[in-house]
Amino acid sequence: MEDRRQRMRAYRRARRKFACVVYMVTIAWMVLAILQWLLVSLISDISMTFTNFYWISVIFFALAMVMVTVFIFFEKVRFIIGLNWLITVLIVEFIIIGMFALVARTLWQDLIMWFIICVLFVFMFVLLGSIIPHDLTLDVVILFVMAFIFLIITVFFVMMHILIDMPYSFVVFQIFISLIVLLFVMYHAQTINGGRFAEMRLNDHLLASLILFHDFIIIFLLTFYAQIIYRFASNAAKTTGSPLEGSWVQTTPINGDDVVEDNDEDSEDGPSAVGSENSPGGNAS
Repeated sequence: MEDRRQRMRAYRRARRKFACVVYMVTIAWMVLAILQWLLVSLISDISMTFTNFYWISVIFFALAMVMVTVFIFFEKVRFIIGLNWLITVLIVEFIIIGMFALVARTLWQDLIMWFIICVLFVFMFVLLGSIIPHDLTLDVVILFVMAFIFLIITVFFVMMHILIDMPYSFVVFQIFISLIVLLFVMYHAQTINGGRFAEMRLNDHLLASLILFHDFIIIFLLTFYAQIIYRFASNAAKTTGSPLEGSWVQTTPINGDDVVEDNDEDSEDGPSAVGSENSPGGNAS
């Protein structure tokens, strides 16, 4: 009996360590992503390159999907020390590069705002999945049924957006796709934290971090519509900025006369002081 208790305590310690490693590695992938995305968004030369040659991102994203498929279905690859880390880093990096074409079209304020929102949502639902008593891994059929219903709704609204241009239909599409992903975030959190019907193996931390990172990527991809079309953060930054005092207009006459600068604010001497020199009354003295 005592031996069993010791094994349970050792298992719980190992499971907590596994979960901490998974979440820390996932955060590392997210930090790596936002740093590179900010560079693309802020450096105009890089932005123009990926705006004009968007197919570079398409190639890298396609390669990432092929590699993650191989990584999932060929288990032996995941447990070869060194090779598993190399493949994982390449998958993450290829996904990051794959999003450069979209990042190049957004502004850094919106990029940071939506990145923070998506990170918060992912970890909020990780926490929610960890604390709820209901075992989603046991009722995975219900999860897939709900996801299928939401998928039908999303297909309907995305077609309404494409064909009819229905207002806010794409927003509805985004919301329901995000709900599907967040449901699976809770499911994945339960498999990572353990103590449920289904759980991930303790040596599969790289796969677990990739799964959570892909959950985040799906949600973040959906925000680019708002980042590029609505630009809430960048527009708010512009409207809250202090306006320039006065409105300066500079004109260069065609005949080569001196440049005339006009300020809509009165000068210290007032308009009468300038006019008094040129007015007939000013020369009378």
